[in-house]
Amino acid sequence: MASIDPNFQVSSQSGAFGSSNTVRLEITNYSEVLKVLRNLDSDYIATMRKEFKSIGNEAAKKVRRAIPAKGNPPLRNMRQVWYGRLAWGTTFGGEGREAPRPAKSVLVQLPNTRKKKYRELERAPIVRLQVGSPGTVLFDMAGRRNYSKGRKGLTPEYDYIYRVKGLTVPGKRRHRVVPGAFAKALAKTGYGRASRIVYPAVEDSMPQITFKMKAVVFKVNQRIQALLDAKTKTDWRSS
Repeated sequence: MASIDPNFQVSSQSGAFGSSNTVRLEITNYSEVLKVLRNLDSDYIATMRKEFKSIGNEAAKKVRRAIPAKGNPPLRNMRQVWYGRLAWGTTFGGEGREAPRPAKSVLVQLPNTRKKKYRELERAPIVRLQVGSPGTVLFDMAGRRNYSKGRKGLTPEYDYIYRVKGLTVPGKRRHRVVPGAFAKALAKTGYGRASRIVYPAVEDSMPQITFKMKAVVFKVNQRIQALLDAKTKTDWRSS
């Protein structure tokens, strides 16, 4: 009988901006279970995925609470004083550009397990939490060499808001990048090594998540067993 192994695992996945911006809750044998359910009761898959997403939303709330508020960025100079996707809590991406996601943006995704790459995985992701703000990813993962390569020299020109005699004046700016300086500044303010907020928040909620996931898995396994028993009886009567 196909069944889900309730041995959950948390993993990360590299994303944009040279850092890990995704946390995945993985589970064994998920693809095989979905294959069996599609053959026996495809409608039940939607119910199961809805329950998994609901649990994922609880984990996402923990991550959002761990992300500093718009008015209280990790470093003072990260306040919204310049335009661009890396500005903390910015609402404007620059002239003609799409506005970036808020600092507390955490997306809850259910991967498409019909894709071949998921069908072949020994451990398949059932819920994926993705941090949408580049500024939050930078803050969370700065200094982790396995995920990013330090840029040297001057940055490209970007939109900037200057403060002149109490007034805000839009302009352009470039600044010199000092490798490791951002991570060191975060350390001085009390933030430790990467991951600073996302992983710790998820790991802190894992006992509750695991308990609820196991309850869903138990119901799924019971459902599969009941469907297989009913199918066996039907096949026996028709033979």
